[in-house]
Amino acid sequence: MDKAINIAKEIISEVNKKVKRVYWTNEEIDKYFGRRSVEEILSSGETCFMNPCLDLTLVSSHLISKKKIPHKLVIEEHLPSNGFDFNRLHFVIEFQNNDKQSKEYFLNYKRANEVYLLEGKYNGRQDLPLAQILKIQGLKLNPKKPLYVNLGYKTLEEFSKENFKGYSLEKNISRLKKDNSIENYQKYKQKFGEDFLIITKP
Repeated sequence: MDKAINIAKEIISEVNKKVKRVYWTNEEIDKYFGRRSVEEILSSGETCFMNPCLDLTLVSSHLISKKKIPHKLVIEEHLPSNGFDFNRLHFVIEFQNNDKQSKEYFLNYKRANEVYLLEGKYNGRQDLPLAQILKIQGLKLNPKKPLYVNLGYKTLEEFSKENFKGYSLEKNISRLKKDNSIENYQKYKQKFGEDFLIITKP
């Protein structure tokens, strides 16, 4: 199997051990969602079981950076769909295998505990309408700073409004709180378990 795939699998396994998907109270959602640095995420050892892709992707980017592997943090904005009346954001990593062929791959914490690890550039989900895709050089991200600070903004709200015209942080958090319950968390754990399922074929 491709060396890059094996390295990425090791990183996913490390993320699985270091960042557990857990139940957050509504107050924790308000305080932490989208606002933490990699160091803060790793220090807590957890993220919310709902919409964890930013935290998981940031930690993965940090671990890839430690291996000096060129990669990009991809921010995908979806248009409203499937019962969501607002644009949503999703986070993915594109990386290279660091040899003469310089093949490209992407690592995608797609949904629940499914992690897609596939060859090629990431062109967005085919089952959701796309608004835009932004790509950021991963090696430049400082693990001591939240993503929005790394990108030159003082607040998450400022970063969101400036870059994603159709996205509403307020609506996103409101929807998280609406779906937030111990019962839903227990159903999530029962259905998907504690560990990631790595998918390497489209």
